[in-house]
Amino acid sequence: MTRNAFMDCVSSGADNEMNDMVTVLVVYDSKTGNTEKMAEAVSEGVASVSGVTVVKHKLGEKFSMKEFGDSSGIIIGSPTIYSGVTPEMRHLLESLDDMRKSKQINLRGKVGAGFGSYGWSGEALERITGALKILGLDVVSKALRVVENPGPQDLEKCRQLGKDVAEKAAKKSSKK
Repeated sequence: MTRNAFMDCVSSGADNEMNDMVTVLVVYDSKTGNTEKMAEAVSEGVASVSGVTVVKHKLGEKFSMKEFGDSSGIIIGSPTIYSGVTPEMRHLLESLDDMRKSKQINLRGKVGAGFGSYGWSGEALERITGALKILGLDVVSKALRVVENPGPQDLEKCRQLGKDVAEKAAKKSSKK
């Protein structure tokens, strides 16, 4: 997917107003379905926390970049492809960084985490965590890595990751 095609899938408009509630945004890419299974479990974990809403998007769906700024927490997922995130996820992370640099978006202090599956080495997950830190997010833990198809224990770890981010986001929001 080219950068222009990627940007056609997202908008910078105010499609979703999330300012008045605690919302955790889960954005992921998946090529074989493994990371998608993880995203579902992460989202279940977020939704299990009272007073927190989960918004989940798979790359390729149209959504507003404004949702990043409006969310209290952001969880990013990608499989590892050739030692990195997918090209679509790379475009998203680069776009967020460009928006940060031009002061179009401020993610400083939001709660963040990363997750993903891999078949060989899993370097993409450290890249997600690094990108989230550069964007100013308070990353709650090391990225959750799963080799290939997530099993029941892996999915439980995904639910726990979602719950941890949601609880921390809710706690930070209550202090405002």
